Amino acid sequence: MKTQMLTNLQLAEFIYERPALPDAEYTFKHALTHEVAYNSVLIERRKLVHERAGAAMETLYCERLDDHLSAIAHQYRQSHNARKAIHYLRLAGAQAAQRSANRESVAYLRNALDLLRSLPETLERKREELDLLLMLGPATMILAGYGAARELYGRAKELCGELGDNTKLFPVIWGLWMSHASRGELQEARKLAVELLSVAESLGNDTLRL
Repeated sequence: MKTQMLTNLQLAEFIYERPALPDAEYTFKHALTHEVAYNSVLIERRKLVHERAGAAMETLYCERLDDHLSAIAHQYRQSHNARKAIHYLRLAGAQAAQRSANRESVAYLRNALDLLRSLPETLERKREELDLLLMLGPATMILAGYGAARELYGRAKELCGELGDNTKLFPVIWGLWMSHASRGELQEARKLAVELLSVAESLGNDTLRL
């Protein structure tokens, strides 16, 4: 039900109503009005409002979250809840990649990485960073070329060593091999190809060996 404050803002032509289901939506009539109103709120209060908005959207759209991942990610990214922000940025990045929206995917995933790296360094954080890098690598290659992802895969290889996790090493080395081979750096590419075969054999995976 519309509150009196919303009615007053509408009558003063600060906002207007848009039909939507199950309830109407309201938006500022002018971008400048939105900016002034937003900047008038203290930063701490603003972050709290963003977190509450994110939680409200999770509840409101619980049966169709996939339609609102980027909006929820935005709310949590502006809040103090970095964990929630990373979660939804990752989901939004994966969704964008599935839709071949690689520029958006890279932006979401890089924002998730930036937030993740602001958290205390733990083994769990390293595992999450590795997963994000493996998602970011292919989208970066498509968007900017094979060589553009070399640093990402280099960091991913470091993390595999620190975590002692060989299960994700094959796609990491594959990404490095692609970045070198695409630039004609064949000597380094050959070393990586030998390493790829060694990893496939150590995992006993016939598909990777092939």
